[in-house]
Amino acid sequence: MKLSFTTLDVFTTTRYTGNPVAIIEVPGSLSTTLTQEQKQSIASEFNLSEIVFLHLPEEGTSPSSRKIDIFTSKAEVPFAGHPTIGTTHYLLSLPSSPQNVTTVHTKAGPMPISLSSGLASASIPHSYHLHAKTYHSALNGVANPVASIVNGMSFIYVSLPSLSALSQATTNLNEVEFGSTYNSEALDEGWKNGLVGTMYYVFVGEDEEGRKKYRTRMWGSREDPGTGSASSGLACFLALKGEGKKFLFEQGVEMGRRNEIGVEVELKGNGEGIEKVVLSGAAVKVMEGVLEV
Repeated sequence: MKLSFTTLDVFTTTRYTGNPVAIIEVPGSLSTTLTQEQKQSIASEFNLSEIVFLHLPEEGTSPSSRKIDIFTSKAEVPFAGHPTIGTTHYLLSLPSSPQNVTTVHTKAGPMPISLSSGLASASIPHSYHLHAKTYHSALNGVANPVASIVNGMSFIYVSLPSLSALSQATTNLNEVEFGSTYNSEALDEGWKNGLVGTMYYVFVGEDEEGRKKYRTRMWGSREDPGTGSASSGLACFLALKGEGKKFLFEQGVEMGRRNEIGVEVELKGNGEGIEKVVLSGAAVKVMEGVLEV
């Protein structure tokens, strides 16, 4: 069995920066025969922070939605940001005749997608939840919250006072305390699954569009260059604290892979919940090929 793949660098317009993702096309005839074990083996072989299995429609059909499965090198995840933005670019800008796709379906739910002036946007599924558990960090000396953007994608948020402090962020606090990114036993009942990473952040002002700017770093099993899901969760956390609704997160600078991640949050009418989260970013194609299964 041979499958075509394309890699893109996401949250950037410059190749070899941003966060790489591989998108693997799964023909409709193979959608039910490619096993979970095969998908995980392929993801481990790529060894990227995430890869996407894009399920193609049956021949002769052109539905307006596509199903995608997202894997890290160790496990499937219900949603992730840079694979979604990369897939949006792949579907809407790379084909010689851009496809009429308006929605991608993940395990976390459907996402309306669009592309305008080279910038992909996705209205992401969300069930934002702030957990009772907190984590101590020596970098700021306080108890730090952990929140989920969807069930299965959770992040500890550590506010730091300076870029100098950010340069010292080198650990996932969940791995320090529980030994694994994928140990979620400390989360609230009903949320004990998926991964728990740590995002460190520093406020650095506003950009010319009035977006609140933050420099960030995110650690899971390793440092991730650009994390749309963690950025989306952080945007929800900040918006609910009254610290803005439009954000720009700059991540991966210390790794030499700068990412620019846009997130806009719409609160519910009473200001006590999340109505909508829109993730946005650029992407650029890097390579393409064929893999053997």
